[in-house]
Amino acid sequence: MDGTMRTSRILACASLCLSLLTPVGARATITPEAQKVLDRYVEASGGRDAWEKTRVMHFSGTLSAYGLSGTIEGWRKSPDKQASIVSIGPLTMRDWVDGDSSTRTDPSGKLVRLDGKDLQDAISGAWFDNDRWLEPDQGGGSVALSGEITDSLGTLTVLDVQAPAGRKAQLQFDKKTGLIVRSIVKHDQVSVVVTNSDFRVMNGWKMAFKTVQTVPGMAANTATVQIEHVDFPADIPDDQFLPPAVAGASGVTWLKQDGSARLPFEYIGRHVWLRVAVDGHAPANFVFDTGASLSVIDSTYAASIGLKTEGSMQAMGGASSKGRASFATVDSLRVAASDGDGIEVHGLKVAVVSLNPLLAPFFWRDCAGIVGFDVISQFVTRLDYDGHQLFFFDPKTFKYDGKGTALAMTLAGNVPVVDIKVDGAYEGGARVDVGSDALLDLHTPFVKKNDLIAKAKKSITTTAGGVGGLFHSQLARMQSVEVGPYTIDDPLIGLSTTEQGALASEDYAGNIGNRLLERFTVTLDYERRQIWLEPGAHYREHANYSRLGVRFAKMGDNVIATQIIAGSAAEKAGLREGDVVTEIDGQAAASLDHDRLERQFEEGKPGTKVNITVMRDGKPRKLTAKLRDLL
Repeated sequence: MDGTMRTSRILACASLCLSLLTPVGARATITPEAQKVLDRYVEASGGRDAWEKTRVMHFSGTLSAYGLSGTIEGWRKSPDKQASIVSIGPLTMRDWVDGDSSTRTDPSGKLVRLDGKDLQDAISGAWFDNDRWLEPDQGGGSVALSGEITDSLGTLTVLDVQAPAGRKAQLQFDKKTGLIVRSIVKHDQVSVVVTNSDFRVMNGWKMAFKTVQTVPGMAANTATVQIEHVDFPADIPDDQFLPPAVAGASGVTWLKQDGSARLPFEYIGRHVWLRVAVDGHAPANFVFDTGASLSVIDSTYAASIGLKTEGSMQAMGGASSKGRASFATVDSLRVAASDGDGIEVHGLKVAVVSLNPLLAPFFWRDCAGIVGFDVISQFVTRLDYDGHQLFFFDPKTFKYDGKGTALAMTLAGNVPVVDIKVDGAYEGGARVDVGSDALLDLHTPFVKKNDLIAKAKKSITTTAGGVGGLFHSQLARMQSVEVGPYTIDDPLIGLSTTEQGALASEDYAGNIGNRLLERFTVTLDYERRQIWLEPGAHYREHANYSRLGVRFAKMGDNVIATQIIAGSAAEKAGLREGDVVTEIDGQAAASLDHDRLERQFEEGKPGTKVNITVMRDGKPRKLTAKLRDLL
């Protein structure tokens, strides 16, 4: 046990930063130079016979991370079994790997069966945990010498170790002792660095009793594991590596009719809004978001209802890892309609983040939180965008009775993924993100690989933002996007250029948002891993970009001009970022309906005049813009 994979994987469930999985041939390979490094490592650690005695292992210890402390316990059994349980602050997470299957619990205790890249990641993690790369045939993987480096740990010999189908780890061996002192594993766009120390001999084999995990640029997420007990039983029962039939997930109460509920939602800013009551308090505005790995409460709102929080970590957003989150336990989260229909979910572990200052200016309304995976995945959910109705169904009794088409779905962490094709040629998996107002945002590596900015019909530079901060991308008019049997022609697609955050993901092609999903009635079945799409009234609708070319943010009672697009009608009229907009076409700007204003500029005919009055440097200015197409 050298800490190569274990710490990074068992903490992944707690992290909001939600694997470049490069399969290699089953035939093992090792270079002669790498073999010498491994031979020395085995000798320095106690010899081949001592290593063989470690093939079945149990350990326990303490864990500190995110300003919290807790415990960790793990089991492994060569060649391909691994299990662990982590308890830290309000969170308890478990995972199991048994051959070619793997399961974990989410922070609220629900069992989640892994598939797709997450499954490959778990299998390769068990491969590393069981030190398969030390086997005579490298366990089907490959090992190669990368070179030497010298830093604060001394002079280190570096090996690249690739699992048969999964991640590649960089192992760094102290040239003096021959022991592994550091490992680096890339988790999609994030590198996880594990440093080993406190080496002790157990049962003849020397191993690290302390590991420290860090993520560059995310200092608040440093995690330290101190092993306190290790034993090597003759055997561990196989059921130790199998999940229970039922985990301790949060409970569900149906408010009106068992097994189903129907709720109205508001569709504002191309987001799905629900009225949610937390722990019996008055209902507040929440966003329904399949892209959220767990539910989130705004920090100011949490304080106003007396919600107790613990810990602090950095959260991954669209652009970077600047957002901060703590954790809390919510006794009840209730979503109810005026007729009493609805659901109540109990015992949720949620993140607490400063959401409202980021979101309220662009929605022109307060946001108290986000309904995420830990709630959504307990149901089959149906979004009727035309009728503004959200349905919850019990997965045990649900039977699809619509006229749509079923698409195969996997999970990326906790986010649904389906296959897409752009311009009839460029294929990949896209995360289904009901928390996005885009049609499709393609990730930077996918954009670069396929040279899509150069191939776009036309593009403009835009700015967007989220928990991770602001980021830039090119909004482009492409030929088509295909999802299952459905084709959207002439779509507006975001081509990301950011090098950090979720939109820099290497594992997936992009994120599908509501400008695509609103064309359908969408049914998400997490248990059966299916998404049903049924074309709706807006299926063939042509997407327009704002013909004014400015985004208006509302800060207090002021409407502020932001994100003015180069070459737009707004820029040509003389509008500047930071202008306080007081009137639009003779009406007080602050009194206008945000969505109607956006539609006016998307659907207004080119050439239409828009009269705008602004305050700049304490003086009123009257501007006239003529709507024009940018894309």
